[in-house]
Amino acid sequence: MQTSILRSVRLAWRQPDLGLRRRARTLLPHAAPVLGVVALVLGLLWGSGEYAERRAELRLAETSRHLEQFRSGAVGAAWARLRAAWQAEQDRQDALLARIASLHGAERARALRDHRMFVLETIAEYELADEIGQVRRFVARLATCVRAGLCDADVAAAQLGPALWAFRDQHRYYFASEYGGYEVDEHVATIAPRAEERVIPAAARW
Repeated sequence: MQTSILRSVRLAWRQPDLGLRRRARTLLPHAAPVLGVVALVLGLLWGSGEYAERRAELRLAETSRHLEQFRSGAVGAAWARLRAAWQAEQDRQDALLARIASLHGAERARALRDHRMFVLETIAEYELADEIGQVRRFVARLATCVRAGLCDADVAAAQLGPALWAFRDQHRYYFASEYGGYEVDEHVATIAPRAEERVIPAAARW
């Protein structure tokens, strides 16, 4: 009896599963297109990653080029001259701003006008118009680069944000009188967003 059972088990083990083979033959023609789609998706994902990495490299390279412009050449020379002039007048400006902060109402309005005249007269005295224009054009170029996604906004903000806001704050009265608008505000805000506008002018540290 046991011998008969064992013989039956061996025969069953050796006999192929015809149903499984039939299912395999049915599925194989459909598997090839599916595998092709999977391969295509994986290829696209890999290509997308490579493209994103390459774009990031190009953004960083273009940002570095702008940073180098700011530190050297005509823009660098203009910035150095502006910095020297405002450093020479820093004590006078600090005193004016401290007075503005201590006043209210009409007296503060007069002190603000005094500060405005101080800024415009200093620009005229040191003949800074060309240097301001040089840096202003650089800010516009960098803002355009950031908006177009060709420059890295985070790197630009980290490297130049404080300096460019100092430039805008220091020359805000000049921009209003010469250009009749505040496009510089928009450019600098594109590069390095700032939470809110200051009611009382802050001392720009050069």
